[in-house]
Amino acid sequence: MDESELARYIKLFHRTVYRAALGLLHNAAEAEDATQETFVKLFEHNKHFTSDEHCKAWLLRVVINHSKNVLRSFRYARTEELDEAIPVEDLAESDLADALEALPTKYRAVIHLHYFEGYSAKEIAEILNISTTAVTTRLARGREKLRNLMTQEEKLYKTPMLL
Repeated sequence: MDESELARYIKLFHRTVYRAALGLLHNAAEAEDATQETFVKLFEHNKHFTSDEHCKAWLLRVVINHSKNVLRSFRYARTEELDEAIPVEDLAESDLADALEALPTKYRAVIHLHYFEGYSAKEIAEILNISTTAVTTRLARGREKLRNLMTQEEKLYKTPMLL
């Protein structure tokens, strides 16, 4: 892969790869590192893709695998993250972002790929190397967990405080 082709892919997919990493890692610096590592692997990969979508799927697979490895790493398990404030437009989006963050990684990954990246269940199955049934099950369970988390938060806000 030459530098101009790499630059084109970075321009096209940097934001998508970064958002996927941030969705899994919940840390802007770690997400930037994962994004950079992903594009280094792309440069070293030395393979030409049949389409931009094929490259995008490959990049997402690499960044998801890298992010999972970071989450399993000794260094990551032994550190405490700083509370980074991600600017959100309104309270409803903030609640949703918090609820998404509370989901287990396997649900968060399929929800991100489906709702934020627009992939179908079949495409997600290929990216994550799992069955289509597993994707649809994770989507359903993830949505249910999100619904429960959002309902719990809503109840907390509506419950009057007793002094």
